[in-house]
Amino acid sequence: MSNSSKYDLTEFTILDATNILEYATSRFAAIWIACDRSHVPRSPAYKASFVRHLQWEVDSFVFPYINICMVFNTHPTMTDLLRSILGRFSRLQTRNITGEQFYAEFFAHCSPHDPELRSTHRVVLKYAHDWWKDRFDTLGFALPSLDVNEVLDMMADHFEQLPMGAMLLPGPAVAGQVEGDPLFNQILAVKAHVQHLGDSLEKMLQETTMMAAAAASSMSELEGPMDELEEALLTSRRP
Repeated sequence: MSNSSKYDLTEFTILDATNILEYATSRFAAIWIACDRSHVPRSPAYKASFVRHLQWEVDSFVFPYINICMVFNTHPTMTDLLRSILGRFSRLQTRNITGEQFYAEFFAHCSPHDPELRSTHRVVLKYAHDWWKDRFDTLGFALPSLDVNEVLDMMADHFEQLPMGAMLLPGPAVAGQVEGDPLFNQILAVKAHVQHLGDSLEKMLQETTMMAAAAASSMSELEGPMDELEEALLTSRRP
């Protein structure tokens, strides 16, 4: 999706949503790690402030983009860690658990170190609006309303900090889109991304085949020296 001064919903693709949710997962992993290590007393006021700040996270980086996908009847890829966190937010919002119970469950069951939710590799050094790195419970940070272009900028900065742009899938050019028809444009975008993925897999298979052929050739070249070594060993053992 291009970064323009005015957000155009028809340009939004499922790849944009997937990458934003990936960025959101990274933020949640960083938050869990930093707050778990913190020695700040876990008072009721601290826990309530933490839940409010985490609510801002999902309102800024998760729910709007899931809603857009629902409008287009598409389903973005979501990490297991993010799915676990959103499940608990659903229970909080429907008043099945209290804020304090949510806080306890977040740290008990949403660890990025959990083998099934592993997300420590997603964490980077710098985040915009990194409220969790300070005394958010007493300083009273002003959490802004973010537009989609700001979120896309943060997402791009996040992926640039990962080794060699890890996990950011470059989107192919999408041709043939028309103004005023978001569903048709979404279909074209998905088709382009599927074609791009197919081409990437074909290239990977070709490279793997070439590597296998090179390995087989190397093994074949070793057969002669190995036969000679075997003969020399047998000869040395003869009386």
